[in-house]
Amino acid sequence: MKQLSIINADINKGPITGALIKAYRDGAAQAGAFIKEINIADLIFNPNKQFSIYIKATDPEPDLQDAINAFKWSTHVVVFCPVYKSSINTKIKGFFDRIFMPDQVFNHYNFAGKSARIISILDEEAWNDWIVNEKATYIAIKKNILEKNSIRPVRTSTIGHLYSLDNEYSKKWLQKLHNFGLKLI
Repeated sequence: MKQLSIINADINKGPITGALIKAYRDGAAQAGAFIKEINIADLIFNPNKQFSIYIKATDPEPDLQDAINAFKWSTHVVVFCPVYKSSINTKIKGFFDRIFMPDQVFNHYNFAGKSARIISILDEEAWNDWIVNEKATYIAIKKNILEKNSIRPVRTSTIGHLYSLDNEYSKKWLQKLHNFGLKLI
């Protein structure tokens, strides 16, 4: 049985991101997955660790410890991440930096055997993001965090110009995400 953690990295908790998450979650539930959700916007934590990695810091804040436990528990992680002006929000970056601190990852847990999917929701056309920014989300989250911590495979999807749910493009993506959830990919 798959254990799925869905990470809502939309700091504004917008309705479009919510609809995309719902489509994936509904498919995964239909496939029989156990599901936990993390809303980064609701978490209370300092995105900057107070000490260097060479000095033992205090334990992570309770919300961050719950997120770490969700990562440990899950077999598959899906990140819904809006990308604004070619970058991700600093709270999102801080979240991943704190979850995967070397003293936590190397000393306490190995993430090998887990898989992930990143769904980037862009404020511009997807092709323009590919050409100009070299997929900022994929470099920041996929390459520098998930794959460095042995989470493989990490699949990616990029959704561009999704300002409304009332058009064919949006309906196509809602159906596609539902199907990804059904397959737990």
